[in-house]
Amino acid sequence: MDIEAPAAPAATDEATRNAYNTTFAAMELDWHWDRDTYSRLRADGDGRAALRAYVQQHQPHLLRAYGVDCLIDAIEQTRRALYR
Repeated sequence: MDIEAPAAPAATDEATRNAYNTTFAAMELDWHWDRDTYSRLRADGDGRAALRAYVQQHQPHLLRAYGVDCLIDAIEQTRRALYR
């Protein structure tokens, strides 16, 4: 009986990064995380922390119109809906 090995962390990270990029496109956000950007953002935590850091560092103008947690919740809800 063949047993598959668990996905390597790099493969999991790549799939998650691609899921975020697909979510951004679905929400018509002009955002794209390349490998280096995603790696830097994830250094301090999970996806929510990465989103928070990205908005604060690269999209701070959005914070005038949206609460950061509201924006993060919308992105995460959309990502979950796309990848059920």
